[in-house]
Amino acid sequence: MPRLTVLLASAVALSFAGVAAAEDAAMLEKGKTVFESAKPACKMCHNEKKNSLDNYGAAGSVEEVKAWVRTPKEQFAKTGKKGMMPTFAASKISDEDLDALAAYLVSLKK
Repeated sequence: MPRLTVLLASAVALSFAGVAAAEDAAMLEKGKTVFESAKPACKMCHNEKKNSLDNYGAAGSVEEVKAWVRTPKEQFAKTGKKGMMPTFAASKISDEDLDALAAYLVSLKK
């Protein structure tokens, strides 16, 4: 009987893992869509030729990404970096979309 319980528990855990993986994939896809469709366009300044985000995930956290999107002027001042970036208020990118965007950007690490 204990063996059956372990097998059943394992099967349940694997099914939840599959659901979680599908949800993660859907969130990353949504984040990519937000990145590609944001206005002003993120890709105008963040592309392969300049300001690439490919390595950002290695150094940045989800919370840092959100801070850069919502309060870029404060982030420039805080980090001492130079540049310009538009502020994306909740009226431009919802909190839900921001969560997906941050997850996507952090996933880009090489």
